[in-house]
Amino acid sequence: MDIGVVIKKYRKEAGMTQEEMANRLGVTTPAVNKWENSNSKPDIELLAPIARLLDISLDTLLSFHEKLSDTEIEEIIRKMDRMFSEEGYEKTYEWAMRLIKEYPNCNMLIWQAAVILDTRRITDKCTNPEKYDKQINVWYELALHDENEEIQHHAADSLFGFYLRKKDYAKAEKYLDYFSEHDPMKSYYRGRLLQEQGKIKEAYEKYENVIFSGFSTLNFVLSTMAGLALRENDIGYARFLSGKVQAVAHTLEMGKYNEYSPMLDIVCAGKDVEGTYKVVKHLLDNVGTMYDFRKSGLYKHMKFRDIDEAILDGVKEKLLEGFRNEEEFGYMAGYEPWEKLIFDR
Repeated sequence: MDIGVVIKKYRKEAGMTQEEMANRLGVTTPAVNKWENSNSKPDIELLAPIARLLDISLDTLLSFHEKLSDTEIEEIIRKMDRMFSEEGYEKTYEWAMRLIKEYPNCNMLIWQAAVILDTRRITDKCTNPEKYDKQINVWYELALHDENEEIQHHAADSLFGFYLRKKDYAKAEKYLDYFSEHDPMKSYYRGRLLQEQGKIKEAYEKYENVIFSGFSTLNFVLSTMAGLALRENDIGYARFLSGKVQAVAHTLEMGKYNEYSPMLDIVCAGKDVEGTYKVVKHLLDNVGTMYDFRKSGLYKHMKFRDIDEAILDGVKEKLLEGFRNEEEFGYMAGYEPWEKLIFDR
């Protein structure tokens, strides 16, 4: 909102004439009239006295707003989207410039506006799209230094993509510092960086690492959900979730052991004698497959340490020790195949 419009609005709300306002500020009535008609603007030293006289903040006087709600930002972005089709890129860009001046502290708006302007100058009819580089990157950098980590990541993502397109790989890599080493997207972006530089084998390794670590995340979350379902006594839902863990392990070729293990808690919770026997037998017979992912083409560029057979033997012994636990597996007592499977080993 123009400062003249703001002055007129709050002057009237205060029940003050232009002449009264002029007298209080030590200026002429025509000067106030010119402000309100946007023919001129007050001198900078008058801004604070005007704000005090109208009982408003400087932010309100200058139409500076700290932030907008998510709903308001979504509506603004929808309006921008329509403007590209109706008025073209240049007018939409100028409108966005004015809008951001009105909301200079709303970094979520600034980032989203920058993203849509960045994308549209490539996909729409925009003459000389490079001339907008500097301003769009200024907006990205503003968002990058927001105290909100989510906005920081969004901006870092955008800046990484921008410099990757420009083939400025050193600058693109700099923005990966804003991502945690535990964030799988960091490995993915590094893969893209290596790919663009023609380092294909190294790129494959990064992408494969994302898949490999993704299994660990999915396995952990789905297993936790299954455990929660068991505590809620919802065995059907727990079985469904454990089935999803099995499917993920199968799809990502993590070995038979990792496919069978999710069902152990389910059969134990239901005290399913036949089911427990089958799952435990599969586990004991397939301990050696725990590292079968090393044979998968999905991870052929990754480097793994050599398998220590003693570790596998130790895992098997620990399993047997656990399965002999009468407190947990007491319901299996007297089941002849179980006695043979567990106690004869």
